[in-house]
Amino acid sequence: MRRILREPLLHFVILGTILFAVHAGVTRSGSAPVHDIIVSRSRITHLASMFSRSWRREPNPDELNELVNDYVHEEVLYREAKAMGLDNDDPVIRRRLRQKLEFLAEDAATQRAPTDDELNRLLQSEPERFRTDGRYSFSHVFLDPGRHRDDLADQQSTLRKALKEPDEGLDPSQFGDRFLLGQSFADVPANELSRLFGEDFPGQLAQIPLGSWEGPIQSSYGLHFIRLTGRDQARLPSLNEAREKLLREWNERERIKANAEAFARLRSRYRIVIEQASEPSRRQ
Repeated sequence: MRRILREPLLHFVILGTILFAVHAGVTRSGSAPVHDIIVSRSRITHLASMFSRSWRREPNPDELNELVNDYVHEEVLYREAKAMGLDNDDPVIRRRLRQKLEFLAEDAATQRAPTDDELNRLLQSEPERFRTDGRYSFSHVFLDPGRHRDDLADQQSTLRKALKEPDEGLDPSQFGDRFLLGQSFADVPANELSRLFGEDFPGQLAQIPLGSWEGPIQSSYGLHFIRLTGRDQARLPSLNEAREKLLREWNERERIKANAEAFARLRSRYRIVIEQASEPSRRQ
């Protein structure tokens, strides 16, 4: 057997077979049908428009020629990749095609603008979703319990007495401890106050009268004497006040609805068969 493998004639036959196969492959590829790639005027206009959008100017002739050549390069590789089935079972391509189909369905749904009656029905059907947040304006004097461990009660009594004096020119910054967020707050939404001072803080502001110093009330920082100067309670806004938020909500619901309806139509074309997973074999 080793003598046969060393024979020069055998090597010549093998080499000749390989050369013949290569030549046959080249000949077959050379006789493959030629397909047209037509770069239309509208395509060239689109390429130029995309260039202008990126560079804020029109492409010159050389740049436009390069854009066309790049498009042809991409189109050739795209077609060959599809012919070879490289798009099959590719999770990235599958996900992208799914998104494009969903975008098409959603885009059709957002072409129609809602009427005022439709927006008003949405507003009335879910008032809590669109209710405006309460807003507060106030000045405060802060007491830091960490700095007054031994005399906190005395400090509260002293402040309560000083702040009760009817002095319109009273400067709250002259009293209490330094507060990094400031001494006064104007027209602040309740949800923002919850974020700054703690969840219970706006509810406490809702209970005190306007114009007088009240407190102390508790926050996540410590104790505050408050003079409330403005309070706008939560309310259901008018259609015009809530229009922007209503439009966003309406479009989102229409998008979801259109997607579900489009999928239901497409799914009806298929018979779904789900095979049961086999149980793992058990060792005896």
